[in-house]
Amino acid sequence: MSEPTAPVYRRIASALEADIAAGKLNVGDKLPSERVMAEELGISRMTARQALQHLTARGILVTRTGHGTFVGRPVIQQKLSTLSGFTEEIEQQGRHASSVVMEFGAHKADDLCSVALNLPLGGDVYRLVRVRLVDGEPVAMETTEIRADVAPGLLDVADFASESLYAILREHYHVLPASAEQTLQAALSSPAVSRTLQLGEHAPVLELTRRTCDANGNPFEYVRSVYRGDSFVMKANLTLGANATQ
Repeated sequence: MSEPTAPVYRRIASALEADIAAGKLNVGDKLPSERVMAEELGISRMTARQALQHLTARGILVTRTGHGTFVGRPVIQQKLSTLSGFTEEIEQQGRHASSVVMEFGAHKADDLCSVALNLPLGGDVYRLVRVRLVDGEPVAMETTEIRADVAPGLLDVADFASESLYAILREHYHVLPASAEQTLQAALSSPAVSRTLQLGEHAPVLELTRRTCDANGNPFEYVRSVYRGDSFVMKANLTLGANATQ
């Protein structure tokens, strides 16, 4: 609840956010224009504009040039400084994570995977391809490859539509992720990704790759993911280096 002394635009923004949380406004709904909002609420257009800009800056609303302001898709925070599984991270934010398994089986590692996992070309891996969903909406495509010698029999122990891979590796194989090398870059969606994630043609996406190692520094997982660009905020905590100067 907003404080009584909060600026008028903040109180209006809080009321709009409450309506969205209560389901009175849904993703994709168009909001009144600044002029209409000002007339209905008895405020200035500047105040209406500030309220809309406040929520737009936080990703709650989106502005489409020439069309207006709409309720945006809820933004998911992905922490780049914390090594955790997708399921755990989403559920920590009070939302429901699930997956659609597109492929799961034994494979031969390709060039990139072989290098990442210190395997000979064509080494044995388990490949798991999933569409990741948050609250039932597709938000990412993820291809995960696990060294087969790290998790023998993995094909028989899990339902990856609802279970966390990291939880299964921990409970069945005593494999714990301890460190990872991760890269992130902006890209445009391919036709296949657009169809799967319900995006427009050549929509902005985030491509992430990660090599995960155990406590001994041995790589066991290689992940290639594509995230919806309108659904994720990548967050990192930074500290000043010991030799840095200001």
